[in-house]
Amino acid sequence: MSGTSTSSTPWNDRRIAFVGGLHRSGTTLIARIIGSSPNACGLTGTGAVMDEGQHIQDTYVGGLGNTSEWSFHPQAHLTEEDARRLPDAGTRLWASWSPYWDLDRTVLVEKSPPNLTKMRFFQEIFPRSRFIVVTRHPVVQALAVRKWATRTRGRFTYGFPRLVEHWVHAHDVFAEDALHIENLLVLRYEHLMRDPANELGRVARFLDIELGDDAVDAVDAGRSNRYAELWRTGGRGELAGRVRRHVAHLGSRRGTPRADLLRDVTDAALLPRYRNVVSEHLGDRIRAHGYDLDALDEAAPWAPMVHGAPAPLAADVR
Repeated sequence: MSGTSTSSTPWNDRRIAFVGGLHRSGTTLIARIIGSSPNACGLTGTGAVMDEGQHIQDTYVGGLGNTSEWSFHPQAHLTEEDARRLPDAGTRLWASWSPYWDLDRTVLVEKSPPNLTKMRFFQEIFPRSRFIVVTRHPVVQALAVRKWATRTRGRFTYGFPRLVEHWVHAHDVFAEDALHIENLLVLRYEHLMRDPANELGRVARFLDIELGDDAVDAVDAGRSNRYAELWRTGGRGELAGRVRRHVAHLGSRRGTPRADLLRDVTDAALLPRYRNVVSEHLGDRIRAHGYDLDALDEAAPWAPMVHGAPAPLAADVR
């Protein structure tokens, strides 16, 4: 491995925890909770968006393109082979990140959504590292990021369904890579919302850190409710509220942007069709990842997948 222990590899005396998962899946929440531990710290004061390590280094390519596209890019998926082609990757990344960590802490956290498809790359460079991936229902995640997404066309999807297709592709890559990762913990966002004490306890045991009682208080259990209602009603309820607010603020800079209103009108007209497209073309693959299109607040326990099907769960750290 390119991260073998020598006097020039100070990271071998510490444990780096990489947190990954698609945007709006809960990665920032988890990284902040871990960073609040007296035993751990995250990157701080970087000046980069969300203090994500991907933005303050030049060793690898971070997230390329829009939130609906980045995992499709050929450089989004990095493995051991990519690490071996960069024998100085560990030194370069440590030089980029270490000034923003408290090096007196045992666990150093780096959170970037594209870590979802780069775990094998980081494991090769930092053999003692640990990986936490947060997954959230693909429909809920797509609804949460749709305001940021460009209207790009996929093989059989366009607009909103393309966001769900992106989720499926990214998690297909992750599922394949997970079979190669020695220290991996997968958190379901839905389980975290339902039982934060249990899920954060798993995090604490996995990283061998202490988390205070206030960590549970940081979890807002109702954050997905409006997305579930939007999917159920086809956007009609949210559209009515948007229109009322838009009319109330006409002429005001605080009013709802026209693009947002147009998106909501489109949602109300097309969400029923979107549901059919997603179910027909992506339903089986979504179910293979443990999610159901009719239960947006539910998730099956995560298990490794072999040839696209769940495999027996090997250990609790998974």
